[in-house]
Amino acid sequence: MRDKKNILVVSFQSLTERSGAGMARLGYFISGELHRRGLLKEFIVYSKGKFTTPFPSIAVSPLSRYLLYALNKVNKFFPMKPHKFRFLQEQLFDWFCSKRLEGKVDILFVTQPYLLRTFKKAKKLGIKVIFIPANPEENYINEIVTEEKKKLEIYEDDAYTYQKRIGYYNKAIQYVDIVVGSYPTVYDSYAKSGFKGEVVKLIGHLKPDFKPVPPIDRTIGPMLKVGYLAHTVILKGLQYLLEAWEQLMKETNGDANLQLYIAGGIDESMHEYIVKHHLEIKNVQLIGRIADVPSFMKDKDLFVVPSLVDGGPYTALEAAHYCLPVIITSNAGSGELLGRGNSGCKIIPIRDAESIKNEILWAYNNRAAAKQMGLNAKHNLDAYKMEDFISSLGDYLEKL
Repeated sequence: MRDKKNILVVSFQSLTERSGAGMARLGYFISGELHRRGLLKEFIVYSKGKFTTPFPSIAVSPLSRYLLYALNKVNKFFPMKPHKFRFLQEQLFDWFCSKRLEGKVDILFVTQPYLLRTFKKAKKLGIKVIFIPANPEENYINEIVTEEKKKLEIYEDDAYTYQKRIGYYNKAIQYVDIVVGSYPTVYDSYAKSGFKGEVVKLIGHLKPDFKPVPPIDRTIGPMLKVGYLAHTVILKGLQYLLEAWEQLMKETNGDANLQLYIAGGIDESMHEYIVKHHLEIKNVQLIGRIADVPSFMKDKDLFVVPSLVDGGPYTALEAAHYCLPVIITSNAGSGELLGRGNSGCKIIPIRDAESIKNEILWAYNNRAAAKQMGLNAKHNLDAYKMEDFISSLGDYLEKL
């Protein structure tokens, strides 16, 4: 009888105690589902450490954990640009991963595309390559970022405009057979790209492990506290939120009942842009990195996700978890979940400060409706079953 254990799952990230970091979380859960069906060969991650799994899992190399440690030490004393350092790690992972393609493997299921050496070897061995992206198509992102940098007069490279990395991706993606789009923008960007393989739409979301909380009955007062939380790079669209806020302050004569709180680290080039163009805006607090996200969310009345491109931002789901209504762009995948049924969000176009301003004003002038929208957001999040998505993905892979 033929051995069914023929799907190899690969994630660039590392395992954690509960599941995995980043897209390794998806890899963790789909590996468990495939193992239950007798289809999993192994789950490969960059670093495993002490963590065990109820299914076969392994670090890409016994040395990878120590190499990562050594690389980080060297980078501390001889720092590389973050995008170059990441690309170095991706290439190292690819080299190790290609060595793991041995024995009987029919399907290679991966959560990141920078695996040129691995994909080429898979094709030689007759292995089908399936890729489920966390973000829209890389050239699509590159185009948006390049346009935005030109507009903001920011000329430094980053992970999305670094040509060596883009070139590596473009070579690697040619060996992928199927791309699974789990967010609408991801699916659309790959379907409209030059990708020659099959693009499959299978909408689903990674639901964070939030500590259960009951619905929050916010008191409707005169003040509207608006929150933003991200590690801010140009793609997060903070520049449009600040532009919207500047317009809002002019139209309301700096109404003190409107307050904007910006949390999270800010990339150096974006920080310089903010200092140069938006430092004098009224009623804005830059509060930097925060350790207590629940307290930040519970203290706000509205949350804004102005991303130009974003797969499924967790911050939008965190806001929904604490009953915050969300303003979110159409290019941020979490809006698909929060906008179901009785919508818990306002979905707006990207790069549209006017729409951001108008929706903030709507929330300010319709406090009861905004409060209900926040309750809708929590309901949509709580009612969503990630297990159904994982099961559907398992069904798809089993049919292949």
